[in-house]
Formats: sequence, C-alpha cells, structure tokens
Amino acid sequence: MVRSFIRQYLDAWKRILILARRPDEEEFRLLARLNLLGFTLVGGIAYIIHLAYVLLTG
Repeated sequence: MVRSFIRQYLDAWKRILILARRPDEEEFRLLARLNLLGFTLVGGIAYIIHLAYVLLTG
C-alpha cells in the first residue's frame, strides 16, 4: 500500500518535470513585475493597518 502511494507520487512528479519549461525573458519579466507589485501592495496594506493601530492605540 505504501509502496503504491510512493510510486504514484513519484510518477506525478515525473509528469510535472516533463511538462515544466523555462520561461522566456518576456514571461520572466512579467512575472517578476507582478510579484513585485503584489509584495508592494501587501506591504503597503500592512503598513497602513499598522499605522492605524499605532495611531488609534496611542
């Protein structure tokens, strides 16, 4: 039972690695920009919440 589970798990990873590919430069730049935008937005929201907490609690 455990052996078949491990075998299925390894087969699934093998399929993933076969289908995986390197992004071209344009796709990489787009993903990098989107990640940077996401980090900035989440950080900005967290900063605003923290600032509001500090101002409200004194």
